[in-house]
Amino acid sequence: MLHLTAHTARTLSCVSASGATRSIANKIAIAHCVPDDSLRARAHKEPAAVEAGRVYSSGAWHDAAARAQLINALGSQLASGLRDDFEWYRCRGAFFHNDAHYDDRLFGVWCISASPADLVFPRAPMRLAISPGSIVVFDPFEVHGIVRPNAQQFSASEHDKAEAIVLLGFELDLTEDIATAFGITRGIAGPLVSSRTRINAATGAIALDN
Repeated sequence: MLHLTAHTARTLSCVSASGATRSIANKIAIAHCVPDDSLRARAHKEPAAVEAGRVYSSGAWHDAAARAQLINALGSQLASGLRDDFEWYRCRGAFFHNDAHYDDRLFGVWCISASPADLVFPRAPMRLAISPGSIVVFDPFEVHGIVRPNAQQFSASEHDKAEAIVLLGFELDLTEDIATAFGITRGIAGPLVSSRTRINAATGAIALDN
């Protein structure tokens, strides 16, 4: 069952590469779906990431069975915005960052394989233990990173020998219904976050210009 969890962080807005402005979501969605054997096998056909801290993409792909599983896990409201393209992401931990290149969409990850790790949103603050089957949908402008369980910051040396985490990445179009569900409003509602915003890669702290 999908759960939308609200946070009480300061209201911020974001500006995309196209110049569109909106508030950053004040909710994060969490669900769980155990991946089937065929999806797990497909995930491990791709090469594993090597450098700790970086997130590696293997390009877009489509899979009707995986899409059907995600639709069931997300429920009708969020599944209505699910885009067709999926993408494999691999990492050994991930330094704190945001993804300011996205336009009018939310980002989701479905964990297919993982050593123990936490997905952390330091500004929220929210910390989610991820394991195979974990699904998280969040605003790509929200700073996030993957660290060792209970670690207070990202350190590459703690992930050098860790098993690569394999994530199925997906996107949701930001329809009006989905925007409302995640507490997103159009226009500027607070200080702006963009691709130029400075983010501390170890802690996730951000330096706002306004």
